[in-house]
Amino acid sequence: MTRRLIRLVLLLVVLFLARNYILQFIPHLVQPSPPLLPAPVHSTLGVPPGRALDALSLSLDGRWLAYTAETTDGLVHLFIRPVDGGGDREVAGSGGARNPFFSADGESIAYFAGGAIWKARTVSDGAPQRVCDAPTDSAGGTWTGDGRIVFAPLGGLGLMAVPAAGGTPAAITTLTRKDAELAHGWPLALPGGGIVFTVSQKGRDAHLETVSASNVRGREPVPVVGQAAYVSTGELVYSYLGDLLAVPFDAAGLTARGVPVALVRGIQSSSEYDGLGHAGFAVSPNGTLAWLPASVQDQQSSLVRVDFSGAVAPLGGPPDVYQTPRLSPDGRRLAVVTRSGLMTRDIRVLDAAHPDRVQLTIQGGDNQSPAWVPDGRLSFASNRDGVQRIYLVTVDARNQGHQGPSPAPKPQPLFSTDVSSPRNPASWRDPPRGGRDGRRTPSLLAFYEIDQFRSRDVLVYRVGEAILPVAATNANERSPWLAPDGRSIAYVSDASGRDEVYVKALPPNGDESEARQVSRAGGTEPVWSTAGLLYRERDRLLLDGKMLFEGRFEHDAAANAADYDVDPKGRFLVMLKRVGHAGELRLLKNWGTEVVGKVKSGK
Repeated sequence: MTRRLIRLVLLLVVLFLARNYILQFIPHLVQPSPPLLPAPVHSTLGVPPGRALDALSLSLDGRWLAYTAETTDGLVHLFIRPVDGGGDREVAGSGGARNPFFSADGESIAYFAGGAIWKARTVSDGAPQRVCDAPTDSAGGTWTGDGRIVFAPLGGLGLMAVPAAGGTPAAITTLTRKDAELAHGWPLALPGGGIVFTVSQKGRDAHLETVSASNVRGREPVPVVGQAAYVSTGELVYSYLGDLLAVPFDAAGLTARGVPVALVRGIQSSSEYDGLGHAGFAVSPNGTLAWLPASVQDQQSSLVRVDFSGAVAPLGGPPDVYQTPRLSPDGRRLAVVTRSGLMTRDIRVLDAAHPDRVQLTIQGGDNQSPAWVPDGRLSFASNRDGVQRIYLVTVDARNQGHQGPSPAPKPQPLFSTDVSSPRNPASWRDPPRGGRDGRRTPSLLAFYEIDQFRSRDVLVYRVGEAILPVAATNANERSPWLAPDGRSIAYVSDASGRDEVYVKALPPNGDESEARQVSRAGGTEPVWSTAGLLYRERDRLLLDGKMLFEGRFEHDAAANAADYDVDPKGRFLVMLKRVGHAGELRLLKNWGTEVVGKVKSGK
């Protein structure tokens, strides 16, 4: 063997030994590169005409998409479609469906309708089966891997669980009154048996909490609007301020452990469900995301006429961001608040028979809370001169039927003396003649005042005489409405820990001890009609405690004033129907690729 060949052999031996050394002690230097994650795939799913999308759900394996949509018959129905393509199928008998959610294996779907939870097969046309009683407007549900359904009935209750085969629901969580909790909702079953859910509190943003399989609660410092979803890559996905966010989450330890990053800007969201909110998105753990994009029409509503059975008919006029419609005492005019800027609102006076005809527009500052005086003038609240005060304006009857707005007369303050606390008018009454001498008692105005120490208080002004406190405690008392005879008043108070409707006799017929609670499941927005006292329990409208109908109409988010009115003759209601529902939805497959990248980079 030549000397050159010997050197070559020795070199090869050295290289071989060096290679083994490196592989043994520094393996990470020679590991292969991680496989490339699949690229995200964006798409837009069209929806057949005449369907206004509401709530979404994805099966855990990402194969099925379910959504509820209001159709041309005015009812909300449940539809299912394959994510990879194919037509929509309406679930038989699903009229009035709300907030669907799939079983763990994706073979069944559950939803709320008609005061119960129902379940149906995903790919079958068989009749739905009733699981248990539950409010239709419950704040969501989840189907656990061990065959239970956990749901949120609201109304002061916490989360409840029931066997998916049917049975009697049992409580999982209870509201903590010392923390001013208003509701628990949007439960989500996690791997390992834990549940994440949303909690709303008085005066605070809703936030996420967890409850373990052994029933131990834990709070996460994550503000949220609506529901959260879990992804198998180890993140919670949730909505806040119109954005979709992801935060690293330890499903075993039930704790968030990182900084949230934004995934999608501009998704539909609302503040419904007792302050829990709701967001228009759904996620499958394996990497499919569906969402409803927000638009400028999301907050717009239409004026509609609703009879006492719940039948809806358009009233006319263009959609807008409306609030608190109020019919005049003769029923010929309609005052309604419209949003004109970020911090400003106008009041339009419309021809009630032709709402496209504007008779008067009240502008200047932030104007709200229209309330008709029995003599045909209009009162309202405005900060046009500084502190929010009550003003009166004359609405000229000669302008009825006029095609355009008349010049606005100058509003005059109701009270001659300055006030330091903001005031909002609510309702007027011109009591009938009474007393032995037949004299007419003074007209009455019910209003609420924002006290800097006690939140809101309800008061009654006997015109020309005195202001009488009706409900002035540390509770938040507002939305007052005088009975037709002026002898009693209804209002909303959270004295019990949640908003309820109370009725109180006015002096000389009653005293401070006579307020009585008339609602039983979170009442708001009382309005007296010729037939009795109307009020709302979320989406239900009740008359003297008996439900008239259930339907999706606009609410006053803070329950400060009724977002509807009743015809003076008691024939129908004027309500607000949201028009900004999405007609399409966005889909992102393999979205976990984006999540992993964004969460790791913190961008």
